[in-house]
Amino acid sequence: MKQLLFIVITLIGQTLNAKPNSISIDETQWQNIENQIAISSQQAYIKASNTGNNDLFGWSVAMDGNTLVIGAPKEQSNATGINGNQINNSASNSGVVYVFIKTGGVWSQQAYIKASNTDSGDWFGTSTTLSNQTLVVGAPWEDSSATGIGGDENNNSLNSTGAAYVYHITTETLFKNSFE
Repeated sequence: MKQLLFIVITLIGQTLNAKPNSISIDETQWQNIENQIAISSQQAYIKASNTGNNDLFGWSVAMDGNTLVIGAPKEQSNATGINGNQINNSASNSGVVYVFIKTGGVWSQQAYIKASNTDSGDWFGTSTTLSNQTLVVGAPWEDSSATGIGGDENNNSLNSTGAAYVYHITTETLFKNSFE
């Protein structure tokens, strides 16, 4: 008998939450679990195209198929929108999201996404989610007083109200759909 201690195993769509002495399995069952768990070697080591001190690249990650998005909420470029100038670091902690696509087993950066209203301290990229070619990026310290969808994102009259930015991603183009 082998005991599973504080281990969570996902096996064929079922998750077993093991607690001390709570699950006992025989040798055959254990062998079946070991045969199902396969961890391959590292596939890639990915870094930002404009690596900077304290950018926090990797703070948020999301993946859907062969598309990977990685947030760096303290990146400092003052660029706005998609694929802007990454050089000027005058907007501290404004944040960014990088989009990588895997083609033929090779990862490459496809987009550098900044908020449409980049501002210091917004932490754009703190959260990311990606599903069915829709990317949502959170900026919890964005300061706009806008409400609802499509408001005045450049009115910074309220502190740290936060915002979510929604994008549609395809392998050929990247379009911002809306601002909340």
